[in-house]
Amino acid sequence: MKLSINRNIVWCDVFTNRLAELGVKHVCISPGSRSTALTLSFTSNKAFTTYSIVDERSSAFFASADRPRKLRGSGANQTINQHNIYKNHIRLFSDVGLPDVKNLTHIRNLAEEAVRISFFENKGPVHLNFQFEKPFEPNSYTDSIESSLLEKIYAHSAFELRETYTRKINFANLANKFLGKRGLILIGFNNYGDDFGKQVIRFSEKFGFPVYADGSSSIRFGNHKKENIIENFTALVRTTDFQSKYDPEVIIQFGSAPTANVLLEFFKNSKAEKILCNEYGDLNDPSLTAKTIIRMNPENFCEAIINASPAQKETSTEWLDDWRAMNMIAEVLKSEMVEEVSFPFEGRITKEVITALPEKSNLFVSNSLPIRDMDFFASVLNKRLNVFTNRGASGIDGINSTALGVAKVSKVPTFLVVGDLAFFHDMNGLHNAVKYKIPLTVILINNSGGGIFESLPISEYRDVMKENFLTPLSINFRKFVVAYEGRYVKIKSWNHLRKELKLSPASRSLTVLEVKTDAIKSKLQRQKYWSAVAKQISQYINEIKTRRNSV
Repeated sequence: MKLSINRNIVWCDVFTNRLAELGVKHVCISPGSRSTALTLSFTSNKAFTTYSIVDERSSAFFASADRPRKLRGSGANQTINQHNIYKNHIRLFSDVGLPDVKNLTHIRNLAEEAVRISFFENKGPVHLNFQFEKPFEPNSYTDSIESSLLEKIYAHSAFELRETYTRKINFANLANKFLGKRGLILIGFNNYGDDFGKQVIRFSEKFGFPVYADGSSSIRFGNHKKENIIENFTALVRTTDFQSKYDPEVIIQFGSAPTANVLLEFFKNSKAEKILCNEYGDLNDPSLTAKTIIRMNPENFCEAIINASPAQKETSTEWLDDWRAMNMIAEVLKSEMVEEVSFPFEGRITKEVITALPEKSNLFVSNSLPIRDMDFFASVLNKRLNVFTNRGASGIDGINSTALGVAKVSKVPTFLVVGDLAFFHDMNGLHNAVKYKIPLTVILINNSGGGIFESLPISEYRDVMKENFLTPLSINFRKFVVAYEGRYVKIKSWNHLRKELKLSPASRSLTVLEVKTDAIKSKLQRQKYWSAVAKQISQYINEIKTRRNSV
């Protein structure tokens, strides 16, 4: 028996059903006539939680709907060239083509390929550009098809995608290479868990390597041991004596490159053998000086290296001991400075936030100064925090929306630390907090726009700086927050900030805590701290040199 169908609907049903079978659960939809068939297929499938997001700039697209190829360049209304429009930022592009009931296996296989690449082989966004011709509605029939064939097409498949790793590595050789060397472990930004934290500390203890954990890596926080974590590396490396005397022989970098430019320069100028390890095999090295890239889960890599290591004879701990001692010098100076500094120093805001957050909270840190102050001033803590960032091009686009997305699918409190420009840039994203009742606490650091440029050489050219780099908004953020049915608080003191951070999760709504700061005063405070560290580190290095020479 033949059934009348709409080929657009069947095409999309086959695609969305396969996505559901493969574990896709959340779908963002922005209104548009051309995507009608996709919208109907997703919203009618109970496997998906769908979100209708009005502002397309706030919505993360994994698929887009387009006019047919024949209308491109024809002057048809709302027609642009969407062919590979995101080509510099995606792992897969497919110009899907028009629906074809004789080739439904194609769209099913494409769903599998997209999920396989996005989640396993080359993790990241994929772009599938669907094309549709009218009519779009289910009751507007375009074709007839045998009912038995339709049942077969819609049948569930038990096939599952699994992550595989096939490359062979001689871990014993690597382990022998590390033994007795002056090594350093770098951990770039990522929401790493405690399991990786425990393994990387075992690795550190085995070989005597200090561990630098980027402020946005989560490894500064959690229940693993932290004695070997050097959270103040960005302060130490500004000392000339440190750079010359503590250049490692080998550097193992897990994940992304460090945030701070001073560390990128240190990495670039180091004579160390450099090994990159991440699960995608990405070249996370702006200096292009690393010679080895290992595509492997960092936790598995640490475990494999430890298991392959020979029983180690007792060796000198001098290298690691020095790093730990210098880190403690910087930590004491930092703690004293932060405790004494007057409200509202930007670096202390970061420290107050991470101290006040409940266990297992989500902390989203925006780009520009917030991510750098997180790296400079976040100390190790024995509590788990899930740290998220939008590094990418390190821009300010979509920060509010991404934080709201994290909050929506999470069962723990979510906090966003963001500057005034990034907050303003994605203001429309706050509409989703109202529509979907998403609880989010925003710590809004308002330094009148462009504060990060105060830390760059251009800041010495005040006329050009003021006219072209600083971007004071003169916006009443309270009115915007209230318009989006949020709760607004202007923070007046450190005690006030602590109190509001403690209270805000209970509101179960959008809460914005605005702290107005002075970018120049904060810049001078950072420089004062780094100068104090440099002075004491140079003194320490000279003292131990004298002491060891006399032995």
